[in-house]
Amino acid sequence: MAGGDEAALFVCPGCGKVYEAGAEGLGVFPAFTAEATTELAVSGPIRHLAVWRLLPASLGDRDPVWEHIVRVAAPATAYLYVPAFSLARAVVQRIGVRLTEVQPVLELTLGAPAGPGPRPALVEAPSAVQSSGTAVLDAPDFEAVSPVLIGRREAWGLAHFIYMAIEARELRESRPVDYRLEPGSEELLFVPAVWDPRYIHESNWRLLLREFDGLVA
Repeated sequence: MAGGDEAALFVCPGCGKVYEAGAEGLGVFPAFTAEATTELAVSGPIRHLAVWRLLPASLGDRDPVWEHIVRVAAPATAYLYVPAFSLARAVVQRIGVRLTEVQPVLELTLGAPAGPGPRPALVEAPSAVQSSGTAVLDAPDFEAVSPVLIGRREAWGLAHFIYMAIEARELRESRPVDYRLEPGSEELLFVPAVWDPRYIHESNWRLLLREFDGLVA
C-alpha cells in the first residue's frame, strides 16, 4: 500500500481502497474520486490529490464569511476543503482557500483511483515563467495517486487556519475573530489535477474542474 512513514491513511493502488489504522489494526475508510469536469485540453499525466471535504456542525451565528460561502454553494451544501497530500503550509492554504471559496460541483464515484490514470496528453505545456516574487514549487514525487499525509483530526485543526485566511481576504475592515468551528462530518476525496507551474495560485497544480478553467496566473 502507498503512503510511507508519514502517511495518515494508506491507499491501495490495486483495489482503490483506503485504510486507516485503528486500535484493532487497519480498517477500510470510505473515499471518493472526483471526475474531471474541465472543458480545456489536458496535457501531462493526471494525478489525484487527496483532499478532506469537511461539513462543520456549527460555525457560530451569522458569520458573514460563511454566509457568503453558503450562497456560493447554493443550492448544494457548503463545505470546508483541506488538502491532505502535502504538509507544506503554502500548498494547504492556497488550494484549501481556493476550493472553499469556489465550492466546486463534484461528480463523485466511490473509491480511490486504482492504478495509473489516463494520459490524454495533447500537447506539452509551455515552459512556465516565474512571476516576480513568486516561487515555483518542485514537481511532486508521487505518481498517479497522492499520499494521504493529514488525518481527520489534523484536518479540522487546519480548517481553522484556512477559514481565517479566507476571512482575512474577504473582510474589508478589521474586526475581532469570533467564530466557533465545531467539527462535524468529513469525507476523503481524490481530486484530479496536473502539474502546471503556470497555476501559481494553486501551488502549481491545475485542478481539472470546470470552476478552475480560467484561473491561470
